[in-house]
Amino acid sequence: MRILKKEFDIYIIVPTICLCLWGLFHLYTISLEDSYYYFERQAIWLCFGIFFLFLFSFFPKEVWSRLSYLVYTATVFFLVLVIVKGSAIYGAKRWLDIGFFNFQPSELAKLSLILALSKILSGKERIGWKNILLSFILASLFFFLIAVQPDLGTALIVFSLWLILLFLSGISLKSFFVLIGTILASLPIFYLFLRPYQKLRILTYLNLHKDPLGAGWSSLQSKIAIGSGRIFGKGIGGAAHTKLKYLPQPLTDFIFSSIGEEWGFIGVSLLIVAYVMIILRGLSFALREGKSFSGLFAAGFVTLIAVQAFINMGMASGIIPVTGVPLPFVSYGGSSLLVFLSGTGILLSLSREEL
Repeated sequence: MRILKKEFDIYIIVPTICLCLWGLFHLYTISLEDSYYYFERQAIWLCFGIFFLFLFSFFPKEVWSRLSYLVYTATVFFLVLVIVKGSAIYGAKRWLDIGFFNFQPSELAKLSLILALSKILSGKERIGWKNILLSFILASLFFFLIAVQPDLGTALIVFSLWLILLFLSGISLKSFFVLIGTILASLPIFYLFLRPYQKLRILTYLNLHKDPLGAGWSSLQSKIAIGSGRIFGKGIGGAAHTKLKYLPQPLTDFIFSSIGEEWGFIGVSLLIVAYVMIILRGLSFALREGKSFSGLFAAGFVTLIAVQAFINMGMASGIIPVTGVPLPFVSYGGSSLLVFLSGTGILLSLSREEL
């Protein structure tokens, strides 16, 4: 009963709900007049996501610590199942058909890895090579299972989460720089294993105008959409570049570009402010809790939000290569929305116990 009496952290929950509702409203404004299929489905997922957010926020901290390995194991099972029996969409085998919607286990992998690594690395004065190796194995297993789908963007996010949590857990700088050096030295070998279209994305990023009607089309149209919004945008429902289908994937990968066209610089700035509020509040809690399970999870989760938001916005703005990473809380997609709202619920649960 003590937990039930505590208030929610409004600096986390208010911007989170605002982002979700903004994304839902934007899906409505850019939908075709005769079809609101995506808006209706997103509204259903949002209701489920908010339910899980509030449900998980009442769980005691000990529950998440105890469930961390179980959630990780279940995610491994789902990722293997995707490879064996998954549904292929746009040439990628990333989804499990569970009847009423397609579930993407790679989204769950981000959250379950944060839980597992927070469990392994928490409460230690110094991180030894045994813990480093164990955490590396857990992260590498996810990296491999996601990369073969193929989903390189998510796989790299998973690996970056391992490095970040390892650094925050108290690994010595010498050991950390040895790891970074080893990773950087292996990048040329890693490039050789990329698929042709992945190599093409990197080469197109380096020379965008080499193939403007082919590989460079998405990035060029994205920047045109953002630029056409100028300061105040074209107004609600006025995203002509998006509605005429010049902008590819405006509901998912390039929803930031579509928002920029409709809401302009002012709208994009407000969007970024909402993310900054969540991230700073989470980091504040993480710094207060230190190397505990709660502190590491908070740091890992808001880092996930920051990294994924930066990748999506950076991809839309043309400062990084194109990769299929959704904008947290905003992009269309049930798996991403449910996972991020569930993670927010866990963060609220941990923060409420420490108030």
